[in-house]
Amino acid sequence: MKAADLRKAILQYAVEGKLVPQDNQDEPASILYEKIIAEKENLIKQGKIKKEKPLPPITDDDIPYEIPENWKWVRLGEVCEIKRGNGLTKNDFTDSGIPCIHYGQIHKYYKYSTHTTLSYTSEQVAYKLKTVDYTDIIMVITSENINDVCKSIAWLGNYQIVTGGHTAIIKHWINPLYLIYLFNSNCFQLQKNKIAKGMKVIEVSSEKLKHIIFPLPPLKEQERIVKKVDELMALCDKLEQEEEKLLALDKNFVENLPKSILQYAVEGKLVNQDIYDEPASILYDKIIAEKENLIKQGKIKKEKPLPPITDDDIPYNIPENWKWVRLGEVCSLLNGNKIINVNLPLLNAKYLRTRQEKQIYTEGVKVNKNDYIILVDGENSGEVFKAFEDGILGSTFKILNINSNI
Repeated sequence: MKAADLRKAILQYAVEGKLVPQDNQDEPASILYEKIIAEKENLIKQGKIKKEKPLPPITDDDIPYEIPENWKWVRLGEVCEIKRGNGLTKNDFTDSGIPCIHYGQIHKYYKYSTHTTLSYTSEQVAYKLKTVDYTDIIMVITSENINDVCKSIAWLGNYQIVTGGHTAIIKHWINPLYLIYLFNSNCFQLQKNKIAKGMKVIEVSSEKLKHIIFPLPPLKEQERIVKKVDELMALCDKLEQEEEKLLALDKNFVENLPKSILQYAVEGKLVNQDIYDEPASILYDKIIAEKENLIKQGKIKKEKPLPPITDDDIPYNIPENWKWVRLGEVCSLLNGNKIINVNLPLLNAKYLRTRQEKQIYTEGVKVNKNDYIILVDGENSGEVFKAFEDGILGSTFKILNINSNI
């Protein structure tokens, strides 16, 4: 399972009551619910919040899944107060003044902020804005991207800030981080997608937000859930890092793996050495003897001796029964024999690589099928091909005659 899918599964388990064990000593959510309702009624009496229309009761048809007995299904508007922000734009930011947060900044934070340098605005602008207190949730309710709608952070700073339009401020009596995880869960996101409206600009009204249902656990269990989710999300972060490394490896897999295999092969690291193998030094002597014999027979020309290999020439260590040699000691580059009155394809690099755009020549240096030929000019010098048919040698090639002992 990928990290992104694992995160979703963890959050859904959290809001289904399956992530941590229940404790029958916990005060049930029904009592927490009654306390919240009583607190809201008290604030209404004090004139600190407005009385709102009762929300419809939750029916069996509304409930998407079963929850533990000491949990309770509630509507967001029952246990929270939701206010819509207003008025703050990027043009209202100043270098100092009243700390504030713009809806476009919320995506910078994962689940909460205690940041001391969010942004600032003037007292004149701040006076018109909604205030955000400790543990309040700031939620984006307008965006061009449906995935950003309802993106939220909990404000856990020890001072008051302000926020503006395109946001909702959610005041509550619940663990703030449980709410953040809830808002990211499939339970909440499915309901959000149903109430979101708009094409170019997508919006969720604060009134419709109040109707969203969610499972309310006991307060003690909320704390346990948050702690467990935090632990598991840290592991997801590590998994995500490994996925990124793997993705980077995959991107270069086709190019790098064959190169790595070939390099291991020529370093003596690909297969085990066998102490009973005839050492390469003896093979080398056989090759030299065969070359001298071919020179005597006039089949190949005698060439100038190649310089000995010094320690400075050697790029890496090889097994003891291997031997560093020069290519010219064990192979020969041949010009080949010219022929005329033929109809053979030109074996140039393009045709050898693609087998397309065949050009027929009537004369040139003959190459036989299964001969090895090597590029000796251009940026790909050293590239070797095995002729897949009889042909005429391309001008940038020579025939590579490999000693029969190799």
